[in-house]
Amino acid sequence: MARSRDSRPVPSERTLRHGDFDRRYLLRNPRPEATGLPLVVELHGRGIDALMFDLWTGYRALADEEGFVLAMPYASRGVWNDGRFGGAGTSGRNGVDDVGFLLALIDELVDSAAVDPKRVYLVGMSNGAVMAGRIAWQRSDRIAAIAQVAGTAAASLEALPASQGPVPIIHIHGTHDRTSPYEGGQASFMLRLFMRGHASPAMAVDEWARTWVERNQTNLQPVTELLGSDVTLRTWHGATPASDLAFYRVDGAGHTWPGVRVWSPPHLGHVSRTIDATRLTWQFLCAHSL
Repeated sequence: MARSRDSRPVPSERTLRHGDFDRRYLLRNPRPEATGLPLVVELHGRGIDALMFDLWTGYRALADEEGFVLAMPYASRGVWNDGRFGGAGTSGRNGVDDVGFLLALIDELVDSAAVDPKRVYLVGMSNGAVMAGRIAWQRSDRIAAIAQVAGTAAASLEALPASQGPVPIIHIHGTHDRTSPYEGGQASFMLRLFMRGHASPAMAVDEWARTWVERNQTNLQPVTELLGSDVTLRTWHGATPASDLAFYRVDGAGHTWPGVRVWSPPHLGHVSRTIDATRLTWQFLCAHSL
């Protein structure tokens, strides 16, 4: 069997026809004979593809260890339609309905890979994190929980159609993130020039947290915990585990994945080693179901 640079088996590559597009995704199912397995959909950020992003996270190795199905879809032209690049149904540049595509991908894997529809999770970074936030906002009936690193949601999200149910969320964000600023807004001017594209503003982390405190009907005041010298964890809880929120503030960290498995480009900023975002996100996700 062919192997990737990290020496693990290369996941199978598949296509899914959605709308007028053939969409690519990678699939790793460590237990193809089993049924009722959890599904994690891993959403890469802008400027990095699905396989390279997984080298950062190590989620493929974790899937083998924990026994869940991992899907790694590719964004059309490298950018998810997270709500910042156009209207509610299409991207401003490529006319792609990514909400519909990701839901169709989940449907296909529930049918063909015998995935448990009550244990479907999204994990994403940057543009992928904002896409996960959009899915949670619009289709809470399909997602058991989401994990976001270095990304919140489009500031215009509230103008999009919303579902009503709560969604458990784990969120990790560096305070020195210049690409997805902790305080919200846009990337720095130089980074916008480098990315050669414009996106509408993103929500601040605290604003995003308040949005879900209200929607999930949690206690108003979080429980705050200091982890090491640079990480603050705030948690909120409600009447059921479906209301759970866990927000990690990583002081001094940049647009990075804490505990990243491989080299992280220096221009993205400091990488914290206090926490392991891969282990933390999976531990949170797997504790929840629809």
